[in-house]
Amino acid sequence: MRLIYSLSIALLACNLCTAQHDTAKCPPEGKSNSGTVRYVNSLINRDIVKGKVDSAINLDTLLRGGADDTGRFSPAKFVTVTGWVVEAEDIGPQSCNCFSKDSSQWGMQVYLATSLGAWKDSIMVVELTPKYRAIHHFSSEGLFEEKIKVSGYLMFNHEAKKFSLNACKKCHTTDRKTAWEIAPVTDLVIMPKPEKAKKPSKDSGDNKKKQ
Repeated sequence: MRLIYSLSIALLACNLCTAQHDTAKCPPEGKSNSGTVRYVNSLINRDIVKGKVDSAINLDTLLRGGADDTGRFSPAKFVTVTGWVVEAEDIGPQSCNCFSKDSSQWGMQVYLATSLGAWKDSIMVVELTPKYRAIHHFSSEGLFEEKIKVSGYLMFNHEAKKFSLNACKKCHTTDRKTAWEIAPVTDLVIMPKPEKAKKPSKDSGDNKKKQ
């Protein structure tokens, strides 16, 4: 019995060491043969540190731009935008997490729009990275159709450029206006829903007439 118990403990310790090793061996630039992808991964995997907000940049500003808006902004820019979540999903294994199968290493992609009925010409993407999700446990279901206020650093996602209307206006696979994203997100707040105005009751009207 003691032998079985000892083997179980040893196996558990081995699994923990392996999990820690798998996480530790993935560098900030992730795993890719492309220098551009490694650079983008290093931006995604930045530490969750707040910066000074550039008040000149908002959701409408980010959604403007022509066919090639690659150089419009800088990844050093820290911004705050407010919009509606029209879709949110776990991204899963990616080059930035070295294609890890550990769900704790996955980011969440949030599609932020000017309204719940917005078309893809009014949508951008913000990313909740594993570092942020380890601290703030938002779910895709919990964010869906909520109005949120998001702060974070800008990042041009070169891999997503082919899915943006700015780069490919005739493509059927586009799902956003621009390949500029907010990644990593450093703050996310779900905005309170406005209270519905209460209709006056018949009794209150009758009372006013009697007075």
